[in-house]
Formats: sequence, C-alpha cells, structure tokens
Amino acid sequence: MFAHVFSGSLTRSTAFRVKANGQDLDVLQHPDGDWTSFECDAAVEIDVEAGSGTDEAIVRPLSRGIRSASGAGCAKFTIPGPGYLMIEMPGQPLLFLYAHPPAPAAPTGGKVRRFEGGKMHEAGEIVLRDGETCWIEPGAVVRGCIRASEAAGIRIGGYGVLDGSYWAERGGKRRSILLDRCRDVRVEDLLMLGPTGWMLVLGGCDGVEVSRVRQIADGLGSDGIDIVGSRRVRISGCCLRNGDDNIAVKSFVAASDAGAPLPWDGTVEDVRVSGCSFYNTLGGSSMEIGFELRTDLVHDIRFEDIDVLGVHNFGSVFGIHNGDHATVEDVTWDNIRVEHHFDKLVDFRTVFSRWSRDAERGQIRNITLRRIRALQSPFNAGYTLSVMCGFDVQHPVAGVRIEDFELGGRKILNADQLDLVTRHAHDISFHG
Repeated sequence: MFAHVFSGSLTRSTAFRVKANGQDLDVLQHPDGDWTSFECDAAVEIDVEAGSGTDEAIVRPLSRGIRSASGAGCAKFTIPGPGYLMIEMPGQPLLFLYAHPPAPAAPTGGKVRRFEGGKMHEAGEIVLRDGETCWIEPGAVVRGCIRASEAAGIRIGGYGVLDGSYWAERGGKRRSILLDRCRDVRVEDLLMLGPTGWMLVLGGCDGVEVSRVRQIADGLGSDGIDIVGSRRVRISGCCLRNGDDNIAVKSFVAASDAGAPLPWDGTVEDVRVSGCSFYNTLGGSSMEIGFELRTDLVHDIRFEDIDVLGVHNFGSVFGIHNGDHATVEDVTWDNIRVEHHFDKLVDFRTVFSRWSRDAERGQIRNITLRRIRALQSPFNAGYTLSVMCGFDVQHPVAGVRIEDFELGGRKILNADQLDLVTRHAHDISFHG
C-alpha cells in the first residue's frame, strides 16, 4: 500500500483521521467533502476516527457490500482492493476514500507536460495541442484549467488534483476542462475540485474516453461531465459528487471563455456511461439529457451498471428534458441502483423552458428502463413521483419500456405503483 502525500499548503481535515493497514493517510479538507487517496493491489483494513462521537457509519456504494463496525466516533471496515467509496457519519462531512490500483508509469517525451507530485502548481490556463499529454503526478495539485481546441490524440491523466477554485479567487468563471472539437482523447484518473462552471466539457468531440475521474464540487452549474454535440464517448469507473447534473447530454452553440461561438450543435450519438457512482445535491439530474437540444437527433445513449448514491432537492435520477427541436430516441438505462432520491425518480418531458431557443418542439421515443433497483425512505411517500409528459399531441413521449424495475423492494408493474404522472404520453409498458 502506498499513501499519497500532498503539499503542506493544503488544509487538512479537522473532522477525520484515517488509517490504512495501520498507516496514517493524508486527509484533506474541502467544503463539499473531505478526501484521501492511496494505492493498493489487495485488501486493506480501514480505520476512521471522527472528530466527534457517532455510532453509525455508512459505506457507499451499498452494492459493494462493505459493512462497518462503528461506535464511539470510530469506524472500521475492510475494502477488497481498489475502488472509490463515500463514507457517511452523522454530524460529519462526507468522506471520500479513493483507493487506486498501483500508478501506471508516467508518460515521457517532448510532448508531455508533467506536474511533480507533492507540490502546488499555480498553472492558470493550460493549452494542449495535437499529441500532447498533461500528466499530474500523485500528490500534485494543479490550480487552473485545461483547454484544447480542434486537437487530436491528447491525453490528460495522473493521480493528482486539478483545482478549479483558482478562477473564483480571481473573480472569473471557467469550466475546468474544456475540449472543443477534439478527436481521440483520453481523460483518466484525475481528482477535480471546486470549479466555477461546468467541470469537464466535451464539446463537438469525436472519440473520447473518460475513465476513473473523480469530482468534488457543489453549487448550481457545477455539472460533472457535459457531453455537448459529441459522438463516440465512453465514460467508465468515475465517482462524481456535484451540485448540478452529474452527467448531462446537450447540443447547442456555446460560448468560449472569451465569448466566441462554439459550434457544438451536432448529432449526439454512441454514448456509453458505465460502472460509475453519482451523488447530486442541489438540482439537476444524476443522468440528464437536456435541456439544450438544438439539433435534429440525440440517440444511441446507454447508461449501465451505475450506483446513484443520492439525488437531493429538485433534481431527478433519470432525466430527459427536451427543450428544443431534437428527436431523442434509443436511450437505455440498465442495471441502475438508486440509494436515495427525493423529488422525482423518472422525469421525461418535452418542454419550453428558460433555456429553450428553438421555435419548434421535439419528441422523446424508444426509451428503456431495465433492471432498476431504487430504495425508498420515509421522505419519499407523498413527495416523490415520476413524470412522462409530451408538449402536445404532435410532440409526445412515446414507447417507454419499464422492465424488471423495483421500487422499495416491490416490483413495478403499472403506473400507479410508480406514482407516474402522464400527459401526451403513450405506449408505456411494464414488464416483470
């Protein structure tokens, strides 16, 4: 086991002390969740001491089956190997435990920009061009943002930290990583903290792999990963904690940091999101398609093997909000586990909203929800519902298949059991 150690200028947690196999870990403080990281290739025994007494600790995702022996402000549990966990202890901040596999060899060569571990780097704006790599070593913190425009073959990675709060301190607003019309890109293993805007933006891209990215952020607008007018996108193994949408699929003409138009209004297709965990606090959806859909077609989107740790406030778990003229079709959610939700579970709507620009409305069709397991709490009854609403007869929600869907341990076989509200919606079918 190898613990990551960060610059002494970072603020350490006052809420937690954490040990892995008896070794003290470097636990960092953040307004939206304390965190620590290390590398391992086998089972590790974890000991957590909280700053004040609590007799309970929940280790999420629950699907990992990790049970904690808790009491007197302490929690003890064993992890089977690498993985990303969120620990809840009443009266304490969230604690994120990032157990990585042993770090890969750092890339070398003239096109590698390497940020050394254990140091704070005041980088500002990093611009990548064809074939370049930005590598943030374990224990390194890079304060700033990363940009690439019309570049091919770039790579952003390492077990270090990209800290977007650099811009908030300077009165600016920047998306943390912005890839504009790039091709054949890899983004992997980073921890992204505190942006002033969307965190990772794939705008008009073709062929992007995002793997094992972690995010800790809050605030409306702190979207996790925005897939805007892009195609051939693969997102896997990520752990995202955001105030707004964790994943958002969109298509529209956006604006650069300087205000120049960015033509991200192409077809969105061939998107796969798998093996991730999502936690959402203030609004938006865990997995969202919309609102800005100013293109003809958004299709072939698939979410699978996802743990939704929580969706709070007015967001939804499964969201399609078609605010413009697009046809949204062939979208599948498969093998999704929902640990907490409040306002809406399923929310599919063709709408006119504050973000709409097109005069014509679109439609939603051929949607599948399969192998869904959603827990319930006392806060759901009488509050939580699901919605499927077209805009009018010509712009409906049509062809929704709900298969092997359990809510609160009960198999859902009709609309009433889902607390489903419909309007201009048809061909909604339930299957055990």
